[in-house]
Amino acid sequence: MKLTPLQMIIMLVILAGIAYGTYSATMAQLPDVTGTIIGNTSSNNQSNIIRGTIYVEDDSHNNISIIISNSTKIYKESSNDILSECKMSQLTKNSKVEVHTVGDATNTIPPQIVAEKIIIKKKEK
Repeated sequence: MKLTPLQMIIMLVILAGIAYGTYSATMAQLPDVTGTIIGNTSSNNQSNIIRGTIYVEDDSHNNISIIISNSTKIYKESSNDILSECKMSQLTKNSKVEVHTVGDATNTIPPQIVAEKIIIKKKEK
């Protein structure tokens, strides 16, 4: 089957659309920050919208401050890859986490960002 130049252009546009659609659909599933918790703080003020902060060191040894608000969902991954909701108290030092964030990081040292969802990864054997 021989294609005309117009048919080739249409075919390339369709393939580019499929590739872009696949990319867009899977990007939302990737975590924005992955690393190890090196410290945390919590807020005792019940009226505060911020429940606390965790400090994460990523794989390239950069530190980032993750702000946990009242709307942040925290999940723990079980040994059979099932996620169950858990409390902020389970965000302990040396835990591996994946963080899905809202907005952009601040231009501070360390950068700060608000978490939408945090997944505590299962312990590796």
